[in-house]
Amino acid sequence: MSKEYGKYVRGGKPSDVKFDMNMPYIKQTVFINRCVAGFSNIRKLLLKGKIHKHKMDGVKPPYILLANHNAFYDFYIMSSAIAPFSGIFPAAVDDYIGREKILRALGTVPKRKYTADIGLLRQCRKVLGEGTIFGIYPEARYSLCGLTEVIPDSVGQLIKHQKVPVVTLTCRGHHIYDPFWGNHRHRPVPVEADMTLAFTPEQLKELTADEIGAKIKELLYNDDFRWQSENRVKVTYKKRAEGLHKVLYQCPHCGAEYKTDSKGDTVFCKACGKKWKLNYYGELEAQDGKTEFKFPTDWYKWERENVKKEVLEGSYRFECNAHVNDLPNSKGFVRLGKAKLVHDMNGFSVKGIRDYDGEPFEMKIDSAGQYAVHVEYAYRFGNFEDCIDLNTLDDTWYVFPENCEFSVTKISLATEEIFNEIWRKRNAEKNPEV
Repeated sequence: MSKEYGKYVRGGKPSDVKFDMNMPYIKQTVFINRCVAGFSNIRKLLLKGKIHKHKMDGVKPPYILLANHNAFYDFYIMSSAIAPFSGIFPAAVDDYIGREKILRALGTVPKRKYTADIGLLRQCRKVLGEGTIFGIYPEARYSLCGLTEVIPDSVGQLIKHQKVPVVTLTCRGHHIYDPFWGNHRHRPVPVEADMTLAFTPEQLKELTADEIGAKIKELLYNDDFRWQSENRVKVTYKKRAEGLHKVLYQCPHCGAEYKTDSKGDTVFCKACGKKWKLNYYGELEAQDGKTEFKFPTDWYKWERENVKKEVLEGSYRFECNAHVNDLPNSKGFVRLGKAKLVHDMNGFSVKGIRDYDGEPFEMKIDSAGQYAVHVEYAYRFGNFEDCIDLNTLDDTWYVFPENCEFSVTKISLATEEIFNEIWRKRNAEKNPEV
């Protein structure tokens, strides 16, 4: 058991004191702002980071900043890009564990992932009204494999009515430096980012929310493995593929699920024995026979299509035993108890019995209201187990499947594809001629 796990996961009854989601935000002081900017510039220099600015002459706060999200390193580049100014940024509640005062002082406001929080909209308007930058990572999580994740349509609707400039920051190379699946083992590589004035207030008036959203998705799109290959960014770290099987859970050679593994620079299938080497430039090379996919991101897209087929057939379903940890506040998790987890076309259902009093607990999340779900690989506050992060406006539960074969990557893909199919059908019913 890790020291962090023992410190921030405890037994007993959860505290009645929960995260204050409506606490007024705190702007960075001049001293903190200078420290953050200085440290961020140092980190940027160490990785030979470059920020290319496009149409940014004369752009000053207030504005909305939208950025893609690949690693914690994103925050250093973002801070360096907006300097000498600072901003207010939503942060997931689990980021506050053991450091809430620090994060609030840095200008963050807590947010439960993938919930429709009207309070965040109020915060946004207030921040902009006070002449400050309001920053959003619309993917709401780190990319699983360096490919831009789902950006909801609501982003276009949000920024359409704000009457301030909209700026995008697209970072490249951060997933190669610190991959989400890589157990926090860094691979020092040069990185770069594009900071672009996406819309002026006048342009926002002229365009529809759908047009705005489409342009945002285009500007924030990134494929880090393809970028690495095209720019010949070399990674010689000997264990550069370890953990990649967490994303690449289905073998493209034999089709088996949950049988892949990785070691050193190689991903392999324990069912059929096929192996793929991840070379210095982020390209996959089959050690025998055909190389099905040149890039891990293409393999990931193939898995999505397979999950989509299950969804379209109505056959997707995952059920298992699990244990659940509740996150009431920044002091850490409380062990809630054993549960039955079901994920199917209807959404998520978690039912169990509480450890501390033997009473039942339950959470249900309708699939039509959840366009994506946050998952973790080897979560440090979960004794390094894979898990699913489920949220309502009032609760955050980390659900850890146990005693079964599974992939949280597949659960993540299925959540997105089920949502897409539900709304495709509903829109078709409303507009049968389209």
